[in-house]
Amino acid sequence: MREMNNPENKNPQEQLLAYIEQSRTWLGDAAELVGAERNAELTDIFPAAAETRDEGKAVAFVNGQEKELPQEEYEESLREIAGRFGIGGERDVTTDSQYILLEGGKPWKVEAEARIADDAKVLIFAGSPHRKLGQDETEFLATKLSEDVQPAETEYDMVRQIAELQEGFEPLENNVTLEFGYDIHNGFSVSQNETGQFVHVGTLQGRDVVLLRVDRENYQDEEGNTKYRNQPDSAALMSVVSDVLTLAGDTASSVGMNTSNTYASRAIDAMRAGIRKNRSFKVGMYGRQTLADTGAPVPAQTAYHQIPGELNTIATKLQQLESELG
Repeated sequence: MREMNNPENKNPQEQLLAYIEQSRTWLGDAAELVGAERNAELTDIFPAAAETRDEGKAVAFVNGQEKELPQEEYEESLREIAGRFGIGGERDVTTDSQYILLEGGKPWKVEAEARIADDAKVLIFAGSPHRKLGQDETEFLATKLSEDVQPAETEYDMVRQIAELQEGFEPLENNVTLEFGYDIHNGFSVSQNETGQFVHVGTLQGRDVVLLRVDRENYQDEEGNTKYRNQPDSAALMSVVSDVLTLAGDTASSVGMNTSNTYASRAIDAMRAGIRKNRSFKVGMYGRQTLADTGAPVPAQTAYHQIPGELNTIATKLQQLESELG
């Protein structure tokens, strides 16, 4: 089952308003479920995620009184509501973004991200040439690749292999280095230079596939330890993609990022970042079944007693989004 995150509308502000309205409806369902008023703030009803609770005990605050939420009575419905936001990871939360960034990481994570990117017109596989793959990752790749192909050694080369493994991938006869780049020493500002950071390598069922090299500055500290800095995180990479589109004359297309559902509230963080760019930023999250379909081990389901705190986090960030939208 899939849930659509932030349906496409006419402009970024309208898209955000539609998302807020939809989210408020879902939060109202959660409030009503535990016996509170639909229009009550969930930050007042559910305890913050950081608050310590007895193992397995989920609670809410209704009319100022703590109310325990027994699993047999509330779990199924509360999980269903939380799952609409991606909490618990049971379902895929997809986006309709035209440009979707596939966040690097473990190869099975990248493959799962690719599996929920059906609506993109351009897929951007991001990876670092500095991160060496672990044994678990090379073993996973070995099960996917033909016997005459060696598993990649770095994350950057791995994301290309994952792209090439997708059904319907067609490589270009020659890679095309795009005339765009970003500067890790200048706030990730973009320019129309062939830096090698953006490379068009093929198509996937008619959609362009681009590799995005995640650069960083390696250095040694005063004790001689090797460290690094100035590496863009996922939010910065979304901003880079947005700035490249703007430089190319595209101010309307939405930018998405597919990732895991470990922190479902990241979807709202991305939308808040998009406000500063006057562009729609969205986040897709793969569910546990999609991850299982890659052949990877599936993490345990989010514990029931943690769900109220996760909903509190969503409600808090939604308040911040509304405030910043003005």
